[in-house]
Amino acid sequence: MKSKFSLLLLLSLTLSSWGSSVCLAADMPDIYSGHYSREGNNEKMARTTGNNHYVRFYPENRIIRLYVPYPYAETVKASVIDLAFDAAIKKSTGSAYIRSKFGVMDEKIVAHLDTFRWIDNQVMYDCGKSAPCKVTFDDKSMTVLKPGMVLEHKIHYALIK
Repeated sequence: MKSKFSLLLLLSLTLSSWGSSVCLAADMPDIYSGHYSREGNNEKMARTTGNNHYVRFYPENRIIRLYVPYPYAETVKASVIDLAFDAAIKKSTGSAYIRSKFGVMDEKIVAHLDTFRWIDNQVMYDCGKSAPCKVTFDDKSMTVLKPGMVLEHKIHYALIK
């Protein structure tokens, strides 16, 4: 009798955890198809910071942030950005800053490779502040909440497929 109860309890727990995983996965956005381009690329933001900023997520909780120097960035196509991301991911399995042409750029760019984690349907990654940056997703965009001294900064990105 005790073994039947244990078997039923184990089966019940397994099915409930599997069911919640399926529901959780259905709520997760597809963040791996394409890359994100910062709002203000090729505009005032790019002139102020000196670069365009792109972000791409990879399975196994990898994130790459590319910094393409402005005004060179105005001439770079989205397909070349994708090739640079794919070349950069092969350069390191851990955290790294890599400055290179990645075999596809005319000028050197910076790739920041790092990891992220999912917490409560939100991506978080270390952005060099006392608290992690938090990312929320919509169908065709993402917003990064970056901690600041007084207020959080919201940085908007558009999805490029």
